Amino acid sequence: MRNRIACSLFTAGFVLAVAGGAIAAGFNIYEAGARATALGCAFTATADDGSALFYNAAGLSFLSGQSIDLNVMPIRPDFKFAEATDTAGNPATGEAESKTFLVPGAYYTNNNGGKLAFGVGTYAPFGLGVTWADPDNWVGRQASYDVIIETIYTTPAVSYMVADGLALAVGLDVAFQKIELNRMVLDPTTGGNAIDTKIEGSSSIHAAPSFGLMYRPDDKLSLGAMYHMAQTMTYDDGDATLTNIGAAGSPSHQFASTLLQALGGTSEQLTSKIKSELSLPWILSLGASYWLTPDLRVEGNYVYYGWSEFQDLALDAENDALDQTLHFGYEDSWQVRFGAEYVLNEKVDLMVGYVYDTTPQPLEAVSPILPDSDRNDYSLGLRYRTGPWDLVGSYMVVVGTERTNIENGQPVRNSESYPVGSYKSLANIFGLGVAYHF
Repeated sequence: MRNRIACSLFTAGFVLAVAGGAIAAGFNIYEAGARATALGCAFTATADDGSALFYNAAGLSFLSGQSIDLNVMPIRPDFKFAEATDTAGNPATGEAESKTFLVPGAYYTNNNGGKLAFGVGTYAPFGLGVTWADPDNWVGRQASYDVIIETIYTTPAVSYMVADGLALAVGLDVAFQKIELNRMVLDPTTGGNAIDTKIEGSSSIHAAPSFGLMYRPDDKLSLGAMYHMAQTMTYDDGDATLTNIGAAGSPSHQFASTLLQALGGTSEQLTSKIKSELSLPWILSLGASYWLTPDLRVEGNYVYYGWSEFQDLALDAENDALDQTLHFGYEDSWQVRFGAEYVLNEKVDLMVGYVYDTTPQPLEAVSPILPDSDRNDYSLGLRYRTGPWDLVGSYMVVVGTERTNIENGQPVRNSESYPVGSYKSLANIFGLGVAYHF
């Protein structure tokens, strides 16, 4: 019985690390450039800097000359948990450590004035980092006490002006992903920490096409659309390391020793290779921008994520006892994004934005790996132009709605690995962009 329980915990831990962590609207990273971030990333119909490689590559046809555009967006996520109940009348709480994750956005664009324009960009459209404080005592450590997921896209693209004011673009999203999950297995008799589990891997490189369209019938109106196809990230050589962390001579150490040997390892450690596949969603954005006055422009975007691409995930481990296919049932999600820009003078633009973002994550998937929820985002920024240089600073706050994994008075997921209670989330996103035109 203990062996079956441990195998189940181990398998679920890996699968949830990949599924719950990597594919959540809460930490899809739509912030691919500082200027776009200042506008709430309502940028599909504007796309007038290097980040057009993500937001709408058709915008390349409306740029001029060559440019190098470098951006960095530090993200500081914050999560808090409050347990719903406790038999001793002392419900547990927890919070994530304050960490900063640097999100890149590096682009080169070229438009020599002909019908064809091109560019290449590197950015990070999906990612996650949640490290819970005091991991030895964190109530959710059986699910996760530290998870990091990094996804990098490099996109070369070309845009062609098919008619006056109308451009079409095609690109190729070349994707690479890394993942790491740390969690613990407890001694079911004493509740002591028995096994530390570390699961990590790097995917194979995968590529999928992307498309863009932009139409500007006059100097005031701009209409845009972009589409990034779904990706399937393949893990052929992942690693799992289970380490006995019970104090020597303790019941937890003996429990871990017995379990690891039963699974084919030594009394102190077990390693295993893992294969799996992770589906990332397709993204569709439709946008309209309009100059209300010569100095004031507004834009609205509707963004749709095809998260229903991810329904099941199969794990294939060296140890056949760890093989399992789990169902998650993610749903498609949508966002509405609004931005406004005011031209203060010939050198300075002021920008603000607002976002409402819905989550694809069902309640049964809410866990310490990623407690996702619907979000409200608020942003502002400033652009300064001098000679061939553009300098942009931005700030966005992402406010998640409080979410509980209790429904009708009962836990949605009946598992000892998942603490029952409420999660709150907040993220601060800063942006700095420097572009040089030549």
